[in-house]
Amino acid sequence: MMTFNNNEKKLREELNKDVDIPVIVHEKVNRAYRMIEDHTVVQKKPQKDPYCWMKTGAKIAGGMAAVMAVGFVFCAANPVMARELPIVGGLFEQLQENVSFFGNFADKATVLEEPAQNPSQPAKDSSDTQEAAADESSAPAETVYTKTADGLTITFSEIYANDQTVYLSMEAVSEDPFPETMMDQEDQPVISMIADVSYSFLEGDQAELNPGTQYMNPEGKFLDDHTYACILRLDTQLEDTTEYQKKYDEMVQDVLDEMGVTHEDLNDETEEGYALLGEFNDKVTAQAGALQSEYVKPIELPETFDIHLSVSEFTGTKAEPEYWDHGYSEEELENMSDEEFQEVMNQMPAEYSQHPNEHENYWFEGDWSFDIPVTIDNSLTETIEINETNDDGIGLASVVKTPYELTVNPLYEEGSNSDCFIVTLDADGNMMPYIDSDGSINNYAIQDRNVSSIDVYLVDYIQYMDNLKVRYYNEDMENGEWKTLLEENARYHKTVVLEP
Repeated sequence: MMTFNNNEKKLREELNKDVDIPVIVHEKVNRAYRMIEDHTVVQKKPQKDPYCWMKTGAKIAGGMAAVMAVGFVFCAANPVMARELPIVGGLFEQLQENVSFFGNFADKATVLEEPAQNPSQPAKDSSDTQEAAADESSAPAETVYTKTADGLTITFSEIYANDQTVYLSMEAVSEDPFPETMMDQEDQPVISMIADVSYSFLEGDQAELNPGTQYMNPEGKFLDDHTYACILRLDTQLEDTTEYQKKYDEMVQDVLDEMGVTHEDLNDETEEGYALLGEFNDKVTAQAGALQSEYVKPIELPETFDIHLSVSEFTGTKAEPEYWDHGYSEEELENMSDEEFQEVMNQMPAEYSQHPNEHENYWFEGDWSFDIPVTIDNSLTETIEINETNDDGIGLASVVKTPYELTVNPLYEEGSNSDCFIVTLDADGNMMPYIDSDGSINNYAIQDRNVSSIDVYLVDYIQYMDNLKVRYYNEDMENGEWKTLLEENARYHKTVVLEP
């Protein structure tokens, strides 16, 4: 699974594709996003906006942290959508056509049934139950799959799982009406969650291999003013990165020694510091892929296990967020030096750089904890082992197809330059669509796509971002032209035939 640099690449794809961004922003993106790759050095001044390099517009400069956190999209405010749906059960059937990884979940999913009542506990009188239901101010009763905190009740009702992904249907019901919420370009509310995730089979010495705290982007809609329903997607491609982390740290130190610099030199917020940091990150990203291929070990899932899911925060972005007004025009910002621009951003009130913050968000805090039983169904999963590299040490490890997704896993030999971007085309030459709630660049939705075969291209990252992709969108290329351009420039290409 490609984990390194994924969020950066997905965001840069969305930024370039959907909006017309000035050249200076591209320059700042190229410089600054390479500062936030996994395990690499970042600027260490938490009170400053981490996206201060974007010299264009108050809304972009003030709001990028929130946009990045909730799905890498530029959005427009729309009214809350209301629609009658069942409170528990049946959500997959209602939502499955409205998510980026859409497909028929309803026929494959199972309902999370509440355990039978404990015989030692007295049964509730039916009249008491009716009274509680009639009382609108009474909070819903907590059960195994329903928890209430901070005026928000979260319920999980259905599940489908394979060894790549777990899909859960979920409802969040607020005692007070939800505030008007920003809608993304797919007409979905901009909602995020923070949760701690652990697996019952990873205990004792293996407990540290659990995913831990996860930032989640559910995909769903409001059913009414009080009710949000979604499908929560959990990646279960678990990996043991213990040995990789050791090798990575050694490699990073070797790069520092080779350059003759220290971490303090790389955190110098000057033109020279940025240049050193860019060179450092280029060297690190070129080698990290080979380390991943050799030292990251997949963790095999048992057929059945429990997921412990402890949600600590549920956050929405307001329909009309209040961004900090720095008082400068876009032209004035573009003409500033890095030092001048940094001085402007230093004036931003600290609360604007926090997420969530009251200017842009509403949120609920609590402990909504669940233990959810999982049964893996791999009957519809197709895995094609390839395990080949070319003379440059660049290649493909495997391709995995499930009923809803396709995963492409690259392979890099030691000494190869792994700073590549993966481009995957379906059998008709169309670009394969990314999954909105997933930050990786090698997971694709497959519905309504001809995936009888796919073409996988590994292209030099900078060349793709700064040239090839720009040409693709600006020149409005036909599929045949785009495929030819990729074949001419790819560092590796493979056509993979899949079963129908």
